Amino acid sequence: MKKIPIIFDVDTGIDDGTTLMMACISENLEILGVTVSHGNNYLTHTLRNTLNVLKLCGREDIPVAAGAAAPILRKMDRDQEQEAGGMFVHGENGLGGYEFPFEDARKALRKEKAWDFVYETVKNYGKPVVYCCLGPLTNAGILLRKYPDASDYIRCFVNMGGYIREGTLSPMSSVNIFYDPHGAEIVMDSGIPFYMCPGDLTGDALITLEEMKEMEKFRSPVGKAACAMIHSYYETCAKLGENVVNGLVGQSMHDNCALAFIEHPELFTYGRYYCRVESQSRLCVAMTVIDYEDTLRLPKDQKNLFFVDSVDREGFARYFMECFQKYEDREGGRL
Repeated sequence: MKKIPIIFDVDTGIDDGTTLMMACISENLEILGVTVSHGNNYLTHTLRNTLNVLKLCGREDIPVAAGAAAPILRKMDRDQEQEAGGMFVHGENGLGGYEFPFEDARKALRKEKAWDFVYETVKNYGKPVVYCCLGPLTNAGILLRKYPDASDYIRCFVNMGGYIREGTLSPMSSVNIFYDPHGAEIVMDSGIPFYMCPGDLTGDALITLEEMKEMEKFRSPVGKAACAMIHSYYETCAKLGENVVNGLVGQSMHDNCALAFIEHPELFTYGRYYCRVESQSRLCVAMTVIDYEDTLRLPKDQKNLFFVDSVDREGFARYFMECFQKYEDREGGRL
């Protein structure tokens, strides 16, 4: 089976971190690198978390490049930065207070900026690469603005972000689009196929309390770290009333859902639509305006968005648990 060449762009909080853990153990992915941006926390923390997660997984062979510390154009005051920074969900260090049992990793860190690293990597790889963006689209936006021909080397974007009927930090925005609506606008208008795993969908990618209880049996370093992070995630989200979905109690694993779509698209349904990102309006800033009812009657080649709208929750949960079980099986002889 041919592996999928992929680069991840992350703002490593809890769901980004556990997504990288899942990707690192996958037999289906060829991870060419990881780029890091602001988002769930300040860049210093998201970069630290990313490097340490890769070290924990034994994957310091994967190069990491630091990117943007702030949105392309949008200015936020300190209160907005802390709110948009996800610290109330992911904790001050971005990982729910989890601390790694080793000194901070630096081995995988490259000197070049994220967008320069991505451009050289995809240009030289030899075939189109998937760019999976799990945070704000700042790094991707800068990449396309600096290197317009990068579109020749990127197979598609897979993004966790957007909403069609809800809002978080503004009435009609998801968190990741709110972080940098201008970056999202650049990427969405690029002509590169864009697969959106929106908040409407990823909330359904729930790990139940029973499944979280099963995770407490994990004894590998990765399994124990994931368990601790997800329990912290659940405790915070439960306080916000975000712990019950479709009658099930547990924790939605948002970024992990995007990875599941890449590895197991058979668990999902999606359609093709036209979409623009609102970057100017105060009331609707960062809204992903999706022509869901085909009101504009645009031809297929002008429909720039593949909107992922449903997930097989049980199938997702099996995949999720199987990824971490692989660490248990790998580490079994050394525990």
